[in-house]
Amino acid sequence: MLALATFCQFAPIFAFGLAGGALADVFNKRVVLVVCQMAFASGALFLAAATHYGFVRYEHILGVAVVFGLAQSIEGPTRQSTLSRVVPAEELPNAVPLQALTFNLARLVGPAIGGVLLAAFGAGACYLFNGLSYLALILAVLAIRADLSPERREPQPIRDLVMEGMLYTLREARLRTLFFLECAVALFGLPYLALMPAIAEDVLRLGTAQPGVVSWAIQSLSGSGGSEAMGKTGLGLAMSAIGVGAVCGLLLVANLSKVSRRPRIAMAAMTLFGLSLTGLGFTGHPDAAFVLFALIGMCGVAQFNSTNTFFQLLSPARLRGRVLSMHIWALAGLNPLGVLLLGWLSRWTGVGWVLVFGGLLVFSFALWGWSRRREFGVLFGQDAEAAAGESAG
Repeated sequence: MLALATFCQFAPIFAFGLAGGALADVFNKRVVLVVCQMAFASGALFLAAATHYGFVRYEHILGVAVVFGLAQSIEGPTRQSTLSRVVPAEELPNAVPLQALTFNLARLVGPAIGGVLLAAFGAGACYLFNGLSYLALILAVLAIRADLSPERREPQPIRDLVMEGMLYTLREARLRTLFFLECAVALFGLPYLALMPAIAEDVLRLGTAQPGVVSWAIQSLSGSGGSEAMGKTGLGLAMSAIGVGAVCGLLLVANLSKVSRRPRIAMAAMTLFGLSLTGLGFTGHPDAAFVLFALIGMCGVAQFNSTNTFFQLLSPARLRGRVLSMHIWALAGLNPLGVLLLGWLSRWTGVGWVLVFGGLLVFSFALWGWSRRREFGVLFGQDAEAAAGESAG
């Protein structure tokens, strides 16, 4: 059921994500972003009302997940391509991780607060706060002073617009290499996020008292709420541990802002991501698992953020939304297929072995990427910085 809900959220990105990038290049980005935030808010507030008044059903969650996916397929490339409108090209290597830092700081604090709210007030309160929070995002979009109107162009069919962005990405050797590596992580690595409730309950048993720092923290925060409250609080803390790692990864990437270093960072991060995910499948102790959660969060965001920087720098302005939609499609569009696959396998092998399976596959693809570095020498050479500067200019 968790896998299906995640599939419904990300399947629209798989189906329509590339078209969403075309819309980001054709329409006013400010209008698109406001409409998408309103769609997100409507879904969250509907679930808040449905939960509060007691008519919520599993099908409602699936329906809202589909709406979120449709909005996200448009909002993602639009938001990402907006960054280059407000930041000079030479500042993008620093601006991309700082932009992601806001999201990951929220992911650091939000799940912990959400776990406490869930245990104290129920899911309805979480949905309500989530829905109201989008008002701040709408106001932020309206406050942007840059010109977000589309560039003038000859009218083209949507299919031609999408194909133009796809072909540019697949013909550019550096983007193509990073794109395929992202696809591997999305299929076999990122599904762990959809399985986090099962990992917390079945692998780590966070709802039970165990020796260690993590278990003590969970018991302290959950009070006398019993095993169910401990499980919910533990899940929130586990998500926060991933957020801690993500913030550390972003700070690392921001400090290593030289463009020519980014491919090496992406490859090293993917390698460690696979090893950490494999280790998570073997460990059953919360203290060790939370360290691995932080490493996974750090490595994931370091790889994807470094790749994002190259997608920003190596794409011309008229194609940027569509090229970035390929980056987003690789992460979020392919992810539901991996979630369904690993969710199905977990029924037969258990969640722990699924994590080992996914981690080893990610590690294997990382080794494949390292083996091809000579073929794509420009990706790892000093001239990558100069080439990126030319494309950005």
